[in-house]
Amino acid sequence: MSKLSKSLTVFAVLILMGLAITFGFSGCSNTNNSIGQIDDLLNFEPSPDDINELKPLIIGVVKEPQPFRANDELVHLVYEIQIENFTTETVDLKKLSVFGVTGDEAPVPLQVLEGGDFMIRTLLLQYHPFKKAPLDEVTVDQLGPGQTGVVFLDVTLSNFELVPDRLINVVEIDGPPIIAQILGESALTVSTDIDVNTEKALVLGQPIKGGRWINLNGCCDFANSAHRRVIRSVDGKEFFPERYSIDILEVDEENNLFVGDANDNNSWLGYGAELIAVADGVVSRVVKGVPDNKPGESPPFPISLSDGAGNIVILHIGNGIYVLYAHLIPGSNDHLEVGDFVAKGEMLGLLGNTGQSGAPHLHFQVMDGNSIAEAEGVTFEFEEFDDLGRLLDVAEEDGDNEGDGLDLDDVIDPDAEEEMEQNSPGIILTGVELFPEPQPRTNEHQLQFTIIGFPE
Repeated sequence: MSKLSKSLTVFAVLILMGLAITFGFSGCSNTNNSIGQIDDLLNFEPSPDDINELKPLIIGVVKEPQPFRANDELVHLVYEIQIENFTTETVDLKKLSVFGVTGDEAPVPLQVLEGGDFMIRTLLLQYHPFKKAPLDEVTVDQLGPGQTGVVFLDVTLSNFELVPDRLINVVEIDGPPIIAQILGESALTVSTDIDVNTEKALVLGQPIKGGRWINLNGCCDFANSAHRRVIRSVDGKEFFPERYSIDILEVDEENNLFVGDANDNNSWLGYGAELIAVADGVVSRVVKGVPDNKPGESPPFPISLSDGAGNIVILHIGNGIYVLYAHLIPGSNDHLEVGDFVAKGEMLGLLGNTGQSGAPHLHFQVMDGNSIAEAEGVTFEFEEFDDLGRLLDVAEEDGDNEGDGLDLDDVIDPDAEEEMEQNSPGIILTGVELFPEPQPRTNEHQLQFTIIGFPE
């Protein structure tokens, strides 16, 4: 080999060695262990396996609660807990405790549900035809293998300063000894925590111009409010759209909801009342052309989502928040089209009795989606109203024990009543207590069974 060839060979070897050094012998390894990468590799999480436990339940909160003030002068935290029995045994629901935690402070007990108090707020995660069975026939104190229960909670506080940063929810169960034998006694207690949405609640204008209005289906009375218990399954996903919805009917100073023939919509005091925009917004959905029902004769459920709420207007009022006005009189919303801008206080339609409705009333709902069902209910307060009184006696006098708040005695033949779809939020009011003087309220939510007056 010539001297030139030897020199070129040596030079090539040196170049190859340099490339190997420069690229970290990449042909021999796929890992580039630079100093930065080594630091990242050492930044691993400590293992929780020495403190974690296998549990017989899977629990979680559906949506973080947002505090709001209501016209009981209390601050409410409304939310749901889902409890899934992850065993092959039936378990008993013994106790649910709610604790509030703020910063590094010790947990503060806020609510305890035991025995019947726990059961009366717990339903299986499934469709419940509430108009066909008393509530105590569908609430549960046990979960079978694989079953999921939903606990509907309303935690109240005296003022906003007491609202915690987060809530710890502790569920205690009992069951066959094999559960404790396999998993240990401590496995019979399971907890989950959820942050509290501390943003101020949405404040809205009045949805109706003037009048005295009773809320006969609203937050947060679980036992008597079908809205509070509504769970929807839409395209394979669950939603709680009516968490804060209200059904309001006009009532006079003698506590009448109608004067004359109860079978005639025109006899009802609220029928034809002017519904107005609670805020500036854009019409995002409108349904027209659904005929009025005869009082007491709501269409059977289920009906389509398309027209299930009758003639409606949905407004998008910004930030992904929508408000729904349902059951409007046919033709009263014909002037609106999707995309129309409406100003706060502008007329949207007239109160009617269309869709799934048994009596003239306004169904008002605030939600985070442009749908009556595929959305989560959103907290809201009304900026101004007078608090006028309470409905204290909601016991039925018709003897059917349907739990529907519908009392048609001496109005419609009892046999005919039994055949009706009992969907009315009430007809004859008894046990009303009016305040000596109207009590002005600002930035509060109207609760179930309360009577308020809106400004003219």
